[in-house]
Amino acid sequence: MKAKTIGYFKNVQNVGYCKAAVDLKVGMGVILDRAAKTANLPASADEAKACHRIVTNINDKPEMHNYSETVEVKEGEYVRADDLTSVANMEMEFADYEINGGVDSVDAGDTLVFGTDGLIVKGASDGYKVYFEVIEKTAYMGKGILAVIRVQ
Repeated sequence: MKAKTIGYFKNVQNVGYCKAAVDLKVGMGVILDRAAKTANLPASADEAKACHRIVTNINDKPEMHNYSETVEVKEGEYVRADDLTSVANMEMEFADYEINGGVDSVDAGDTLVFGTDGLIVKGASDGYKVYFEVIEKTAYMGKGILAVIRVQ
């Protein structure tokens, strides 16, 4: 997952004090429990519809040497959870591995939503707080898509 404009980074609101309740990857949709200070995957279809936060890694480990350490957030590590409602109508790129079913089944004009596994999946946007409108396929991370963040 990569934001396409500097405006994303200037405007996005995020929470950085929650810890991952399970192993997560950058680009996954998460539900926060601020009282327990945890970030978890949506537990049901209803939670997936309400999901509006996406994992972006907190690079707080200067000893990171492997690529996997930049895209994985292990259980117990801090998660930066960006609030996508604060960056509505901005563009974002997703890699093939962040889409359940991959890029090959996605075309321009399709809508993507968060699934209960945290990955984005092709589906109707009805009832979802946040969805992604695909603009085009790209070469991001080998195979990817460019999408607009939409909020309902």
